[in-house]
Amino acid sequence: MEFLDKYVLPQSAHHMILLKYLMALALLIFIPYISLLIGSLTFSLIFKNKSAKNNNAAHYKFSKFLIDLTTFNKVSALGLGLAPLLSISFGVAQLLHLSDVPAAGYILLSSIFYIAAIIFIYTFKYSFHLRDILGAVTENENIKEEIKEESSFYLSSANKLLRKSGFFGLALLLVSVYLFVGALNLTTRPELWDSGNYFINLIFSLQTVVGFLQIILFAFGFTAAFIIYRSYSSEAIKSDEKYFDFIKNFGLKTGLIISIILPLFIILSILVKSSQALSYNLFAYTLLALFVVMFISVLFYLMIRDAQLRYASSLVYLFVLAVFFVVMQEYSSLDTATKKQFAFLAANYDEYKSALEEEYGLKKVVINGADIYNGKCIACHQFDKKLVGPPYNETLPKYEGKREELVKFILNPVKINPDYPAMPNQGLKPAEAEAVVDYLLSTYKK
Repeated sequence: MEFLDKYVLPQSAHHMILLKYLMALALLIFIPYISLLIGSLTFSLIFKNKSAKNNNAAHYKFSKFLIDLTTFNKVSALGLGLAPLLSISFGVAQLLHLSDVPAAGYILLSSIFYIAAIIFIYTFKYSFHLRDILGAVTENENIKEEIKEESSFYLSSANKLLRKSGFFGLALLLVSVYLFVGALNLTTRPELWDSGNYFINLIFSLQTVVGFLQIILFAFGFTAAFIIYRSYSSEAIKSDEKYFDFIKNFGLKTGLIISIILPLFIILSILVKSSQALSYNLFAYTLLALFVVMFISVLFYLMIRDAQLRYASSLVYLFVLAVFFVVMQEYSSLDTATKKQFAFLAANYDEYKSALEEEYGLKKVVINGADIYNGKCIACHQFDKKLVGPPYNETLPKYEGKREELVKFILNPVKINPDYPAMPNQGLKPAEAEAVVDYLLSTYKK
């Protein structure tokens, strides 16, 4: 799970702040989409099973309508689901770099389950449509018998796929979401980072269970609101009054029940959070999320009371707003819980940058002339005393205004005064010679 570290480079504090915002944006894309996917698939399976038991045409039609809600385009499954998952995975890997916490690996594992789930979900969708097409062929009296027999064979296969693919798709999708929620919660619990029992803490954490149930409830509520909106805006659905009333009643009652229960889980999600993830911003976003959800429940109630869907579009926008506040809630807890890790990574970046500049010769090294004098010159020279060489107070007046000549002499010394031995070459670099000359001349003038 730690192989992602190979692809992570140290980042500056500014880049990591931007990274957190990008993770929040990815969550804003991922959570509404995955909620609709879970809700529509769950309701589709429920009504498909109901239609098989009671042979209700409205249930069958509604089941088909539900699965078509979010599987309208394969690209959406990649762009709205897989891409945000991968982005969050690499973001967490960057944020937890140099730690042993495998949260990014669990999110990557979650994305693998997600891909498998999408394959089964689209198989469920296509087998649904294929079943209808093949059923129409087998029942058509104008079709040849051999074609009917062949269609009947494929119809049987389509029925088997329909029974199994939807169930497997939902199971894999729920596993994916559970792992994802658990990995995010692990990221916001620094007290567990040294425990080593990461998978156990992820699976059996109360925080993970509450977060997972919160997403499921949100999925059912958001899907109910989206069903109302789509049916209200569809003339084809409204033209069948009985079918339209059935959808309306289901969406409104489901939405009202969920919007009443959801605030309890929003509050629970705060109560089970790590104390190291709590902040004033977290509580502020929680209050805003609670207010929006309670307002949603009021709109559901008003539409039931008035038997009208005039707030259908407002419900969808309000659910998206609720997602925003819940995501900012998660962002706040992530930001607070990783402050020490953030500071550690920022310091590590400074060391990494310094080493890189030094390796490629880009680092400007500050040369201290006083250190060179004390290390090399002071053994033979002083300013006011004669030692091995002459005192500087006697020799430096000759070099006033002739700095470059003194630099050249130090780099390539020659015998000048017969009373003193020749000065040996000290092996200084030009910049070092300049630094020691500046120090000598400035000190001599003082």
